[in-house]
Amino acid sequence: MTAVVERTSPSLSSWRCSIGGCCGGRDWLASDEDPRAIACPKMSSGTRLFGTDSEKIVDLASWFAHAPPEKGDAQWRDGYSAKEQAKSWLRTGAPAVPSELWEALSRLGLGEIDEVFGRPEHTTGLDDYGRGRQHDLFGCARHEGATRFVFGVEAKACEGFDGTVADRASDRPPSKKRARCNLLASALFGRPVLDEDTGRVLDEDLGGHGYQLWTAAVGTIIEAQRRSVEDAVLIVQQFLPRSLEEARGHDRRDWESALSSNAALVEAFVGAIHEVGATAHQTAFVAPGTRLHVLKVESGLVG
Repeated sequence: MTAVVERTSPSLSSWRCSIGGCCGGRDWLASDEDPRAIACPKMSSGTRLFGTDSEKIVDLASWFAHAPPEKGDAQWRDGYSAKEQAKSWLRTGAPAVPSELWEALSRLGLGEIDEVFGRPEHTTGLDDYGRGRQHDLFGCARHEGATRFVFGVEAKACEGFDGTVADRASDRPPSKKRARCNLLASALFGRPVLDEDTGRVLDEDLGGHGYQLWTAAVGTIIEAQRRSVEDAVLIVQQFLPRSLEEARGHDRRDWESALSSNAALVEAFVGAIHEVGATAHQTAFVAPGTRLHVLKVESGLVG
């Protein structure tokens, strides 16, 4: 099952759920009679976070010490995805799955969860072509000591998905970018997207997809298969200001364009995944059959 869960506007109390079989795609507005409390099963868990050095993460200082973003201080800024993601996982004063992510995950119906292990900046090898997928956060959702499903988070603020797949078409051999794009396309859709010799885009719709959505999805699928679990969940955690008008007054970034573009790219990706059954396809690095779920969840900036 592939789904998108998103707020209908930058309001922090308005949600839309389009997960089939859950609540029929109805719009819920948070209130004292919020139907979300009965529409979907609750999940509760203990959450433990670990850095790339396997040290425990308990606060912002230890997050940055043990799982810093690739560019360090340059990316560790209020209003930017790396730090905002960390704040969202620590907003209760201790590690905890953000409530909006928990709510979205609970609606997938993947079983009871009593424990979550998370690793920010975890890297997954995708193929033999060099750099792997660096998850903003990778997690295992567990029950009674066994992993039920895995999830990978792609966190975004006012930024895109590292261009499109078609952008890689101009990189000629010996670059392996075309070959990687075809491996990713084959794993997700069962067919290539580029002519590796000429760079011609074979499928314009797939070529227009956000590149990081592909690497994030396949990286999460590979991690699921390493643990012999059937479900991989890709979560796009989109951060946004409480008010776009307020953001215009002190933030030079073009939030409207970024949010609109990201929403369209996620929608296109979800639609394409749904058309081919939302399961992994055989490649040299991916086994067939793993179920892929895609969630888009919006989180407010803490500031």
